[in-house]
Amino acid sequence: MTSSAPVLRPKFGVRLRALLVDYALILGWMAALAMVMLILSSITGEFFNWLALGAPGAQFLGFLVLVLPVGVYLYLGEASTRQATVGKRALGLRVVNAKDEGRPSRGRIAIRTVVKLLPWEIAHFAVWNIVANAANGEYGFPLWLMVTVVAADLIPLVYIAFVAFQKDRRGPHDLIAGTRVVVSTRQKRDS
Repeated sequence: MTSSAPVLRPKFGVRLRALLVDYALILGWMAALAMVMLILSSITGEFFNWLALGAPGAQFLGFLVLVLPVGVYLYLGEASTRQATVGKRALGLRVVNAKDEGRPSRGRIAIRTVVKLLPWEIAHFAVWNIVANAANGEYGFPLWLMVTVVAADLIPLVYIAFVAFQKDRRGPHDLIAGTRVVVSTRQKRDS
């Protein structure tokens, strides 16, 4: 369903503030995980050694307890009738289909979420491999790992640059998924 009112692209600062609200919630989840780890360590008398699972196992466990819940949060918020996470709702934004400003399909939101979280997974992959190497006494890292670390640092900057400078403020996750973030029509009516 399309709207006859013009769709407004949000300013970069508004997108950034919405992201910061969502990251505050994500940091709250991370703090809750840290508290659980502290409670478990006080009960058992030791911290769980994630690397006992090997670097792939530690990364998978990290995915299960951190990235997957964050992905579910992003997906459920943007696939909801409000088409927005808590941060986007707080700033009067919503995710729409780029072609007709209608509600994006759940598939598009799933693609958007996966592409948005891809830099996180690349960073986690790099970190777990660095930690595993260091735990084995290896402090010289292979070239592929150094390239992965640099990519993990640069990709988020590319995402931010796209949102800051791309005409419709669309990041790679929006471009690939065929979505964009707009000022909510509800927000415009209330203004």
